[in-house]
Parts: sequence; C-alpha cells; structure tokens
Amino acid sequence: MQLLPTDTPRRSRGPLSTKNGTFAVAAILALIAAAALLIFLQQYRDDLTDSDPVQVLVARSLVPKGTPGELIASDQLYRLSEVKNSQVEDGAITDPDELTGEVVARDIHPGHQLRSSDFEDGGTAQARLTGVQRAMSVPLDESRGLVGEVEAGDRVDVVVTYRNSGAGPNSAKVAARDVLVLSVQGEDDGGSNGDPTATLRVNDNDAAAIAAAVDGGSVWLVLRPAIGARSSVDAVKDGQ
Repeated sequence: MQLLPTDTPRRSRGPLSTKNGTFAVAAILALIAAAALLIFLQQYRDDLTDSDPVQVLVARSLVPKGTPGELIASDQLYRLSEVKNSQVEDGAITDPDELTGEVVARDIHPGHQLRSSDFEDGGTAQARLTGVQRAMSVPLDESRGLVGEVEAGDRVDVVVTYRNSGAGPNSAKVAARDVLVLSVQGEDDGGSNGDPTATLRVNDNDAAAIAAAVDGGSVWLVLRPAIGARSSVDAVKDGQ
C-alpha cells in the first residue's frame, strides 16, 4: 500500500527566528536596563543628598513669646545641631544673623528647630533691647550729628560736651562707645520741633550722661568703622 504524504502545518516564525528580530529584542532589553540604571542612580544621588548634614538652630530651653531675636543670639538660647537634609524643617534658620530685628511670635519649646515662621518683624525699638540696654532719642544738627551720613544699623561713639559756667573751655568726654543706631528720623518724618533725631541703643548707665548733655550741652555722634573698629583705650591696654 502506498502511503500518501500528509500536509504538515507550517509554524509561524517568531520575533527571535530572524536576525532583525533578535536585534530588536536586544535593543528593547538594553533600553529597559538603561532606564533601570538611571532610576537607581537618581535614587542613589537623592539618598546621598538627603543624608548630607545641615546645621540648624535648635532652642536650648523654653523661649517665650515676645523674646527679641537678638537676645536669643547674644545669650545663645540656641544650639547648632546637625541633621540630615531630609530632616530640615521648612524655613529652618541656619544663621543667627537671621534673628536680628525679629521677635518670637509664639512660645518655642526646647529641641524645636527655629524657623522663620516662629518669628515676626520686631518693628519697634523695644524688640532690639536686652538686659541693661536702653533706647533713647537725641536731637541732631548738621555739624554734630553727621546728618545724612549716619543711618539705622550704623555703630557710633557718643561724645558729650558740657558748657562751663565760668570763663574756661567747655568739657567733653566719651559717654558711650560702639552704640547701635536704631533709627534716624529726618526733618519731615517725626523729629522734635522739625529737627532730625536719632534713636540710639545705649547702656542704662550711659543714658543719664547723654541726657544731661542734651539739656545742658551738646551731643556728637562719631561714626565707627563698619569692620575692625578699635578704640584708643584698647590700643593702650594692648601696648600699641
């Protein structure tokens, strides 16, 4: 008996059955591997960045509402703490100079990261005062007050003169050194009798001598250097 050949169905050719198909699959796998590597590297960089230490200001103790920022800085009511970048709170303060002119808006508890939202603009001279410091206004004139030269934030020495009741010369002395000028009011914005005035931050024991000179003598403002200011008395002490 003669056997008849049977038709065998032809198998479809898959994508790997040709050279071009193999190359296409390899290219797709390479792209997936490259994407996975990029994601890994990005996550690795993010992890490194998040772990970088950042110094922030942290309250040492309870800081009541209304406390001037300068008091926090001068009395070091804070400590510098290193935390991971990922643990830095929004608005965290990293420089004590940022506290200048600010007052605490709400009670700050120990261990709390100091944030800009914890403070508000002092807006008043009182917010710049601590301890024995006092604010007082003195009238200025063109020759003695450096009108137009001195402005808020400058540091000055205050020299006072007293009129001699006799025929001798007037006497003069330095009433206060390294005094902060809190504000300067011009002729058109609140000076007494239209004259310019300066609000100074002085120590309580210097205020009386300056007040006496305002009433019975003259007050001179002597501008100090912005950086590296020294006094002759310091030079004598250092033997220079």
